[in-house]
Amino acid sequence: MTTHAERRKYTRVQLCAYGVDKLCTLHLGQERHAAHLVDISAGGARLKLKAPLPEAAKELTLSVQGVKDSGRLQNLTAQIRWRADVEIGVQFTPNLGLAVSELQGLIS
Repeated sequence: MTTHAERRKYTRVQLCAYGVDKLCTLHLGQERHAAHLVDISAGGARLKLKAPLPEAAKELTLSVQGVKDSGRLQNLTAQIRWRADVEIGVQFTPNLGLAVSELQGLIS
């Protein structure tokens, strides 16, 4: 049986491994929510919120705060792929087109 990590198309950058805590702003229509970025890859991200999002929420726009990224991690369109209480996994549409080393440089 294959694991989630084995099925992943993109390598994830685990922020806790770098001692980094990045906040994100999520836009769901007119609503704004704050979230912590747990990990990120060119294809998606794992986010931790203060409270679960409404079940009706399927798509969002995500911006990572406090990064010098020339806009590359701002206003990212994403679909919610899974939920577990206050954590969600999102898939970027389209993917970021960034290598793991580039993502590491942007978030550190």
